[in-house]
Amino acid sequence: MNIIALHGFTGCGADFEPLAQQCIGTWHCPDLPGHGAANSQSCSPQSTVRSIQHAVEGLTQAEPTKILLAYSMGARAALQHAIQNPTIWDALILFSPNPGIENEPEREQRRQADEALAQRMEAEGLVPFLEYWRSTPLIQSQQNIPTEWLQTMQSNRLRQSTQGLAQSLRQFGQGNCPNLWPKLDVLQIPLLCITGESDTKYSKISERIARELMNATHITIPKAGHMPHLEKPRASVETVNAFLRQFAN
Repeated sequence: MNIIALHGFTGCGADFEPLAQQCIGTWHCPDLPGHGAANSQSCSPQSTVRSIQHAVEGLTQAEPTKILLAYSMGARAALQHAIQNPTIWDALILFSPNPGIENEPEREQRRQADEALAQRMEAEGLVPFLEYWRSTPLIQSQQNIPTEWLQTMQSNRLRQSTQGLAQSLRQFGQGNCPNLWPKLDVLQIPLLCITGESDTKYSKISERIARELMNATHITIPKAGHMPHLEKPRASVETVNAFLRQFAN
């Protein structure tokens, strides 16, 4: 089976290497617009969906099963592509997903907050911004990632483009992405949501997804935060592989 894995904000496709090495399937881990090798690309929702479609078109036809796996910002992108192309995928695995902000004043607040972050990054530079980003409550739990993986991940982040990340915030932040809650029922395929036990906000979101979709399941990873697949890799690998085995030939 083919698995396309989509990373989160400030990340890159290489973030999934530790997981890919331990999970079944053939993994493809592209850089999303604004990040890594794709740092100069438009980050609009439409451009992001096109970038995922480009990755799909590069898959080998010898393995027809297609699984879309994604984390946080990548999960937002994955939902947009899957809802627009519901027949392409056989299943979705989403770490810490959020289908969107439903309240327009809250969406506007998020747009303003993301604009302020983008301006801060442009004014202070990449390294101070990344230090600030790592200190935010949602991201702090990443310090529990195994040391070797964390060092590699942080080295990759230092190669990011300030312009690319700022553009991602402005064009693909939650305030500028569509609210997908009303469209979730388009997804008739199996959907697995995985969140960290201590990430209460995103766990509640995933619980709601599982309630609204009969084909959706939510699993929490004990003693993990927003990035459970690297914070608690053994439990995450077991969870992902158990789900994937139903699609193995």
